[in-house]
Amino acid sequence: MSSKERFLYFAIIFFSVYYLVNMYSSNEEEYIIEYNSKIEALNEKINSLHDVNENLTLEIDLLTTQISVLDQEISKQDSKIVTLKNQTNEKVNSVDLYKYDELEQFFTERYRQHFDSFKKINSTSSN
Repeated sequence: MSSKERFLYFAIIFFSVYYLVNMYSSNEEEYIIEYNSKIEALNEKINSLHDVNENLTLEIDLLTTQISVLDQEISKQDSKIVTLKNQTNEKVNSVDLYKYDELEQFFTERYRQHFDSFKKINSTSSN
């Protein structure tokens, strides 16, 4: 091999290596820039989702508080209903113990004023 051939081979190998190095190094920089922009976009999206999540958490806390207040109100109303049922049952049970004569007297005394008010009406169309 002559020195010119050797020089030619070294030159070809040198330029091939140089070309490969340039090709890979320039592509890596483009990919790095592209990936960094994608990472920034994803970080912005993550931050916005954290804000939405925080707002939803606050809304959940508010609704939980409202549910607690409403549960207490329902409990109070249930207690009142039970009390009213007990009172009604007591009255019904006491009326159930009345005999026929006592019932007649009870209703007569209770509704006499309404019956009397009907009798007092003076009209030509009344029976």
